[in-house]
Amino acid sequence: MRIVPRYDSIFIVLYALLIPAVVVLVFFMTHRAVVLFFLPLLLVIYLLLTLRKPWRRRRALRIPFPGAWREFLLARSAYFRGLDQDGRVRFERDLRLFLAEVRISGIGGLPTSWQTRLLIGAGAAAMLHGRPEWEPPLADGVTVYPGYSFDRNYRVQSGNIAGQAPAGGPLLIAEESLRQGFANARDGTNVLVHELAHFFDLEARKSGLKLRSGPEGAVAWAGIIAREYREHDHGTSILPAYAAQNEAEFFAVASEMFFEAPGPLHAAHPGLFGVLGEFYQQDPRIPLNGDFG
Repeated sequence: MRIVPRYDSIFIVLYALLIPAVVVLVFFMTHRAVVLFFLPLLLVIYLLLTLRKPWRRRRALRIPFPGAWREFLLARSAYFRGLDQDGRVRFERDLRLFLAEVRISGIGGLPTSWQTRLLIGAGAAAMLHGRPEWEPPLADGVTVYPGYSFDRNYRVQSGNIAGQAPAGGPLLIAEESLRQGFANARDGTNVLVHELAHFFDLEARKSGLKLRSGPEGAVAWAGIIAREYREHDHGTSILPAYAAQNEAEFFAVASEMFFEAPGPLHAAHPGLFGVLGEFYQQDPRIPLNGDFG
């Protein structure tokens, strides 16, 4: 993540130049000098509004990374533990920016523990580690449910839903399932990675992301994942059976294994691993092999 995202910086500069141009145009049309006196005020108001995010992020980075947070990550995040020193510094930076930007709360806006917030941020930081220009696609934040699951009517401690990624709302996640996903870093399952992958998938489709995943050159992400799903042998796949549901679940389940068991995934499905590696712009075998030896 960046203090000022690339596209934000483009629009900040563009509109900062557009405001004086409009004011000058109005002046020439009306011949009223008073119009020019509004220019500094308009620019100040505009900059105060648009620079709130960068200022908020800069404030977050000025606060030293808590030692308790680092110890918690070393104990609970195999990905963080396997990074070199430079990688850990960048991971901690992304984590602080994520927590400063993304609203994380319990049902009804109740506060959540710093450990829960840290696990959510750690999962996002790992997935963003190879894509510093990307932003977490969580405009509506994250809502944490108590226990291991909730049902389709969002009743807690009921049903079998551990997480959900609704297109028009926050990411929903059951707190105990979140913790369980980080408890065993090699089982190939992590509900946070799964649900966050859905949001990345939707964002990639909306933005028209293209990857160079074949001799045909750049191909739209929607077409790439559709081809991978269609050509994947689900009968002999090492992916859990749920991956056969549809393209979206296929990508989310594969992303779980990519970040939790990249070695087995690469050995069994090197083509799929390559597509995920290009999508996330990283190879998790490097930090995870460093951790597991």
